Amino acid sequence: MAAVTSRTTSIPDATARFLRELDELLGEALGTDSRFVDLLMAAPDPHGAALGLLRVVEAAGEDSGALLDAVRSGTKSDLAEDELNRPLLARLLAVVGTSEAMVDHLVRHPDSLPLLLAPDPFLLISTPAASAVSLRAEMLSALGADPDDPAPRAKVTGDEGIKALRRNYRDAVLRLVADDLSAESPGEIVDQVMAVLSDLAAAALDAALAIARAELDEAAHIRLAVIALGKTGARELNYVSDVDVVFVLDSAETEGARNLATDLAQRMRSILSDAGGEPALWEVDTALRPEGKAGALVRTLSEFEHYYAEIAENWEFQALLKARPVAGDVEVGEAFSATLLPLVWQAASRPDFIDGIRAMRRRVVDLIPAVEAPRQIKLGRGGLRDVEFSAQMLQLVHGRNDEDIRTPNTLVALEELGEHGYIGQQDASVFSTAYRFMRVVEHRVQIPRMMRNALIPDDETKLRMLARSVFRSGSRTGDRLEEVRRDYAKQVTRLHEQIFYRPILEAAVGVHGAVVDAQKRGTSLQAAADRLQAFGYVDPQGALGHIKALTTGMSRTALVIKQVLPALLDWFSDGVEPDRALLAFRRLSESLASSGWFLKMLRDSGLAAKSVAEVLSLSGYATELLQRQPAAVAWLDRYENLDARDLAILNAEVDGLLKRHGADAVTPIRETYSRELLRIALRDVLDVGDRAEIPGDLSDLMDLAVRGALEAVRTDLDGPETPDYEFGIISMGRWGGREIGYFSDADAMFVYRPLSDDLDAEARGKLSKHVTKVALQLTSRLKASEGAQGVDLDADLRPEGKNGPLVRSFASYQAYYAKWSQPWEAQALLRARPVAGDDGLIADFRALIDPLRYPVEMPQKALTQVRTLKARMEDERLPRSADKRRHLKLGRGSLSDVEWTVQLLQLRHGHRVDGLRTTSTLSALDVATEEGLLPADDAEQLAAAWQLATDVRSAVMLFRGRTAESLPADHTELEATARLLGYPAGAGHDLEDDYLRTTRHARSVMEHRFYEF
Repeated sequence: MAAVTSRTTSIPDATARFLRELDELLGEALGTDSRFVDLLMAAPDPHGAALGLLRVVEAAGEDSGALLDAVRSGTKSDLAEDELNRPLLARLLAVVGTSEAMVDHLVRHPDSLPLLLAPDPFLLISTPAASAVSLRAEMLSALGADPDDPAPRAKVTGDEGIKALRRNYRDAVLRLVADDLSAESPGEIVDQVMAVLSDLAAAALDAALAIARAELDEAAHIRLAVIALGKTGARELNYVSDVDVVFVLDSAETEGARNLATDLAQRMRSILSDAGGEPALWEVDTALRPEGKAGALVRTLSEFEHYYAEIAENWEFQALLKARPVAGDVEVGEAFSATLLPLVWQAASRPDFIDGIRAMRRRVVDLIPAVEAPRQIKLGRGGLRDVEFSAQMLQLVHGRNDEDIRTPNTLVALEELGEHGYIGQQDASVFSTAYRFMRVVEHRVQIPRMMRNALIPDDETKLRMLARSVFRSGSRTGDRLEEVRRDYAKQVTRLHEQIFYRPILEAAVGVHGAVVDAQKRGTSLQAAADRLQAFGYVDPQGALGHIKALTTGMSRTALVIKQVLPALLDWFSDGVEPDRALLAFRRLSESLASSGWFLKMLRDSGLAAKSVAEVLSLSGYATELLQRQPAAVAWLDRYENLDARDLAILNAEVDGLLKRHGADAVTPIRETYSRELLRIALRDVLDVGDRAEIPGDLSDLMDLAVRGALEAVRTDLDGPETPDYEFGIISMGRWGGREIGYFSDADAMFVYRPLSDDLDAEARGKLSKHVTKVALQLTSRLKASEGAQGVDLDADLRPEGKNGPLVRSFASYQAYYAKWSQPWEAQALLRARPVAGDDGLIADFRALIDPLRYPVEMPQKALTQVRTLKARMEDERLPRSADKRRHLKLGRGSLSDVEWTVQLLQLRHGHRVDGLRTTSTLSALDVATEEGLLPADDAEQLAAAWQLATDVRSAVMLFRGRTAESLPADHTELEATARLLGYPAGAGHDLEDDYLRTTRHARSVMEHRFYEF
């Protein structure tokens, strides 16, 4: 038995066994020749190559002699001194050592082996046979069809026709794979590989149509065109991919012809895609047709024209960018292109066109499983889609006015964009080189089994084999492959984030060469403005002015901002109002220009820079607070800085302010309040932490400010002549329930009690005036002023409202509640929560009101009054112009519906159910469910509506900086509200649907549980 040796490496026993078996089959010592073994060991998978070649030779049988003739023949210039045709052998071994699918094809069809044995350096690429015309002619001829016939019909049909078509296709792929795998620089020919695969798919489509015509004789005359979309349309198809098409019928055809054309299209798909004796080629995907899978498979040209003019969504025009007639009636296909392709450039001028497409791209990225994202060649960060997307966006922005960049092919588009100055030629070259490399890797991932795949293998052995198929020389390790791929991904990511905006900066500040001669079409100021407008900037000229102001000069500030502004402009445009965000950033930068930490953070912290952009573009309220406290930008470097501060720490801080400033402590207390309010708002906008905790955090912060301010005011006003007294503040309404938003007034009642029972009338009168002055001063000093937010105390819920005294004595409250109290006041007291003042008075006040709000029994009269008042409120307080379905407080199923339902339960059952003695709506709902007072499903419906209405009110306040009465009807405001509530971009109407559905269900529950309908 001959030994198997190599001059360069050791041979595994299993591989050696295959090579000895190969020699037995051939009758010659080829497999055990050390020089052959050296070539074998250079293949991507030597063991697989040995097994694959053994299978091929075994299938070839007696015809395998052709293999020996080929490897030992040729001119002297082809042969080394050992008389082995090394290039041919290397090519053969690369194929059988990389693609099990191609080995399977050769085993099924041994007579295809000679296709690999030709002595030419290329078998298909760069030969006349690689042209689209030649590929089509060869495939049609294999079916006995005339390639010169405008509507060729196959003579070989049925299963035999399908087998002939599929085999012809795979024979061509076999030659292409051989050329591809043996290329010294595969990236240099990958564009040709993609073009051949696309033209081969087009030929297969035409050949399938020829079979269908022959089989469906009554449909043979139908003028049907096949339009390729996606990678096939762009002539950048990979080895295994769905082939996206639409079918177009001549508008002159009859309705009966439509049915025949549909039969043709369906038969054509089955010829190519159904299982059979010869494996299917690929899926013919028609999902991109008008109305998708719900739409007609075949439409006339006039129907396509109507659809794209009146109905089509933005993404459908982006898909149309790559449309190309590839099969069927040539004239119909050309008419399709002439009629519909110009619509792409008209659609690109729509205000929301680019934003919608970018949102769709983000959604695709978001759907990538986290475990796959780092290994994604196509969809991952810095992958193929980022290159394609960058090129397409620039085409859509500038192609409206420049026909030269209107091409479906990515590599051609990059070349044209660089040639005409829309991106730097160096950037275009980086994109192109990265794209070529990633395409090669994607192809190498697919070639082994000819299966759809765009994932780098996580198995070390498979990764090494992949690397050996990508690199022909030098290091061929998995580590090198990953290092090169990551480097390209970083370059693509950097360019992808800056490619749209860096030329704008250059144009804005007049960088040499940015504003080109009139005869050229580069990024002039107008082109820069067009680009800004396409990406959502409403006032592009104004934006250019801000950009110029931020980046002009050679100061350190300008230089740093030049580095980060392209990414910031992109992030601003991801928001809802990028113009406002850019202006706010300019103001913020000007106020922090001398702060070295700010520039360093922008430059070095991607998290901080992106967070700044997100806040400025989504929240006018947080932006205003941030401009008052610009140093707080430093928090954004780490999200931990946004965590809620411990109340004990904040109370200690307020105590320290009172100790240091005494009567003057209200101003620094309001500054502390403003600072923490900003922290909460930033946490909310950036979705850090649990949004459900925000109302409680805001309420606790308000409690803190009011408590501290009361002590400061009393320190100021209480003098030696002031009788000793106790004072208390009772929070009411949403503040009492710890359910406030950024918009909420602080509903409150003031109570006092003299500590002496011996005060005469004059002393009591003086004390009454004094405590009123305390309340007035407290209210005044807590109001917002320039530089700090404030608290708006509102005492309108006190007994007798505005007609009653601002501050009542405890005795007065006792008398009032004993004699005059109304059912609605008992209901209001359900939200009463003491927040500041003297403990003894607070405890007594709570004991005073508990019997009122938690009565032993609720009389039927009181129950009727509460229901009647609710009905009147719905009828009288809701503005006539308001939409009942959308009003957040008084509308159908809104806040008041839920709160009144819960409060009625508290009034009726709070005396016996301790858990209902809470000021919190949601807590009371939970207890009512636990106690069997409300079915769980009903409670869930009410809670969902209440929470959503609360969140919407806060989100609108965050965006606009003002309160909202209703669910926004304005598109921009609705979109911003949805984004702030965690919806993806473009999902404003999803929020609208969710709100209307949720509140409708809550209203149904309310009518049943509150009115007992």
